[in-house]
Amino acid sequence: MKVLIAYDQKLVAECLKIYLAQHEHFEIIGMVDNGENLLEAIAELRPDLVIIEFKLWSIKYIGYMSNLNLKFPHLKILVISELISHELMVKIMPFINGYIVKSCSAEKIILAIQEIESSGKYLCPKALDKFFSCSKSEQNDSNLTSREKQILGTWITEETHNAVATSLNISESTVRTHLKNIREKLGSINHLQMMIYACQHNLINDKHKPICPNCRFSVSPIF
Repeated sequence: MKVLIAYDQKLVAECLKIYLAQHEHFEIIGMVDNGENLLEAIAELRPDLVIIEFKLWSIKYIGYMSNLNLKFPHLKILVISELISHELMVKIMPFINGYIVKSCSAEKIILAIQEIESSGKYLCPKALDKFFSCSKSEQNDSNLTSREKQILGTWITEETHNAVATSLNISESTVRTHLKNIREKLGSINHLQMMIYACQHNLINDKHKPICPNCRFSVSPIF
């Protein structure tokens, strides 16, 4: 099987290459940075499988995967990244063949490729659990109003309630009331859980950069 590795982190890609090279069944035909033109690399090298490593997941990758699937319908795609929400997992699976969470063991990569060859699809146990079940906060996602989502996303990136109020041109008491309602709707979750929820549901403004590779919540603006 001809394998192309696309990566955000070169060290991860190098480790994947070394690990897969130990198996005679695989031929690593190239590595390409995700910032470069992956489409051109696929067209030139014609891999059977492309392993795509994302450092941090973003909702924009749904369109990215859809485009790959459209241009190369017979190409097998295995994604290695962080654990994403049930909602995003459902949206991306029609366009890829496998998903492995980075905290899974290396042996899962071999298993994933074998399963993709035989049955066409593979989800590691952690991703599988997320795909077929929703957490309490995800089940209640539709209960949040668009205003509450806006306030939650702003609250994560501002230092005080007053700063949120100023940013959205509302009163501080209104901010507190909305945050109280949000906590009640999401099951009285704590501050950190609210940060993770906002990140997983893509409520963070794009101008803020992630500082945590596990939950991706953002607090620092990009200059």
